[in-house]
Amino acid sequence: MDDARPAPSLDAAATTDPERERLMAVLRRVADPEIGESIVDLGLVDSLVLGPASVALRLIPTSATCPMADVLIEDAETALRQACPPDWTVEVEMDWDAVWTPQRMSTALRLRLGWA
Repeated sequence: MDDARPAPSLDAAATTDPERERLMAVLRRVADPEIGESIVDLGLVDSLVLGPASVALRLIPTSATCPMADVLIEDAETALRQACPPDWTVEVEMDWDAVWTPQRMSTALRLRLGWA
């Protein structure tokens, strides 16, 4: 059975919530340290959930042995903490059970990298 999950419709959801849209824009500036591309465009953002004075981000690795997972988590958490009010709770985790595929990448990035 294929465990791959399609990329969530982040852009569609973002248009309905200005705060979520703002935080997604912040995450678009976080680059994967190995590839140098946005974690959003790479499809590494599995979910971004806002609650009362909190934000929870779940990332997925590009491989089961992603050597830069700790850096990705730290960079995303730092970006969110800088963008959120100081009293907000910020949680970032890596979902090691999720399977990343190139289809999770934005269309523009797939085209640019020749994966379309």
